[in-house]
Amino acid sequence: METLLFSTALLAAGGIASAVVRKAPDAACRIGSWTTIAALLIMVCQLIFFFPVENCTEESLIHSAKIYQLPILVLGICASLYAPTYLKAHAKEQCGRFFLFYNLTVGAMLWVTMLQTMIPFLIAWELMGLFSFFLVISDKDSEKSRQAGWIYLLGCEAGGLLLMLACVLQYKGLIQAHPLLYFILLVLGFGLKAGFVLLHVWLPRAHPAAPAPVSALMSGAMIVLGFCGLFRFLPQETYFQMLCGWFLLIAGMIGAFGGILCAMVQKDLKSLLAYSSVENIGIIAMGFGLGCLGNAYNNSFIPMYGFAGAILHILNHALLKGTLFLGAGTVLATTHTLNMDQLGGLMKTLPRTGTLFTLAAVGICGLPPFCAFTGELLIYLAAFRAVIDCTGIFRTGAAACAIVLALTGATACAVFAKAVSGVFLGEGRSTHTRECAPEQKGFYLPLYILTILSLLMPFWADKLLSWILMDSNFVCSILENNRRFIFCLLIPGILIWFLRNRKKNSERKVGTWDCGYAKPDARMEYTPTAFVQPLADLFNGFLHQKKTVKKPQGLFMKEGFMDTETPDPGERFFWEKIFCKIIAVTGKIHLFQSGYLHLYILVMVLAVLLMLCAGFFGINLFTGGK
Repeated sequence: METLLFSTALLAAGGIASAVVRKAPDAACRIGSWTTIAALLIMVCQLIFFFPVENCTEESLIHSAKIYQLPILVLGICASLYAPTYLKAHAKEQCGRFFLFYNLTVGAMLWVTMLQTMIPFLIAWELMGLFSFFLVISDKDSEKSRQAGWIYLLGCEAGGLLLMLACVLQYKGLIQAHPLLYFILLVLGFGLKAGFVLLHVWLPRAHPAAPAPVSALMSGAMIVLGFCGLFRFLPQETYFQMLCGWFLLIAGMIGAFGGILCAMVQKDLKSLLAYSSVENIGIIAMGFGLGCLGNAYNNSFIPMYGFAGAILHILNHALLKGTLFLGAGTVLATTHTLNMDQLGGLMKTLPRTGTLFTLAAVGICGLPPFCAFTGELLIYLAAFRAVIDCTGIFRTGAAACAIVLALTGATACAVFAKAVSGVFLGEGRSTHTRECAPEQKGFYLPLYILTILSLLMPFWADKLLSWILMDSNFVCSILENNRRFIFCLLIPGILIWFLRNRKKNSERKVGTWDCGYAKPDARMEYTPTAFVQPLADLFNGFLHQKKTVKKPQGLFMKEGFMDTETPDPGERFFWEKIFCKIIAVTGKIHLFQSGYLHLYILVMVLAVLLMLCAGFFGINLFTGGK
């Protein structure tokens, strides 16, 4: 705890010093970046060398601070390395303000992982939401950024209010009297941060609006803290394990497949990555859900597989999504747009970013030999074990989980094929790509660090689980076999690459006839939207796309286009209806805003009388009428 206090003080001091010298952006960036890196490296050393090894059961494993601190530390360091170059290219005048709130956010996140009692935890939780709000609205001149920030703040405060009500139940000793209410308050409060299905609507707005280093930190490290809070304050009784397991399993399946379908139809690259985060939160929820249900059904193997798979996916998602968001930030800083239909051909001007982004995209799809495959493999094994060992509704749910996980992975391949090909391959479709700024070292160095760590993760997975959980020999033996399988895939791949690149062919390579055109251009390419349109049409019953079509006319066709718009299904079918009802009610209440002082005084007197009555009857209720 002393190390955390010192690191938090260093973070705060660095942020304040950066804000003080904000009129000298270069100095502000150096101070903010290096103090953040120093503070987090101290925490890394403490975590690796001095943090006691925990002899955890499956139940206590999911409470471990190590699980949630590792993404914060790794992404916090890489985002701090990346931020100075990004801010100089995109918003140089904001360096001081950025590092002030960035450092405070990282410090609050670290405290969230460590605090075990609810009131201090909620204080750190609220500070984390408040500080990150100022990061989301960094672009003060953008109406979209301000709107996204207020929606994010509303979600944070709504979640905080629900958690305060849960805290009241806990401190009054009323959990056993109202177990379902307590569970609902916890799930809604922490689910708003994690981005569970229907509670995710802030996420695809806030992540695209925030600066790229903040998006990477929020997506890879902050949203998973919802699981940290949920498991820390969820009682261990079988009733709560059963409720939590079924909720996470069902919400995870809907969120994973629904999130990747929504990602498929996005035109904005960061919006696509934000919906991909909803998908990955769903995958993590499925692993935790299977583990909780395995505990409730007294099966020792299912929790071992499910929890280990979910934990590895948390770590893998942090590395991969951090790489993707930082890569998207480089695209924005150099081209000044994230509209994939206006990009293309950036592999020529951003070769390192394009290559690292492509590797991370392949990994996030769960394909071997990359790291996300390792975590998803264990979740598959948990589902298969439940199908074999269990009966009834649990067997059905586990089988559905395996099917949804497979469908989600297949759809993710199409989504990231669209992203990589639409942004980096082919020819540029607009002046944004032709006027792309050169790639700087500060853009790709953090991506190299994250990519190397993600490529090493399959070989470290068993050691990492042994470090977090001492009694994990059975899972580690499976991961050792998985490591041999990955070696068998890597060696032929490296050999083929070496043979193909051994001799450089100096001969000029040209395309085939190309329908009479000597040189293909962007008009002959599929746009990213057109690339996935057949798949989007297949799932249009869920997506409900709005299409604007102008068909070419006449013998010599000159003009024709098709534009699609896909509002968020949860926002359209659920939240929009609720807010319409609220607006209707508040419209009637608005009649009381008449401008008459006497009416306002009367309303205040009546409100005070009602609160006195409520307080009186409430005291009688809790004291038994004494």
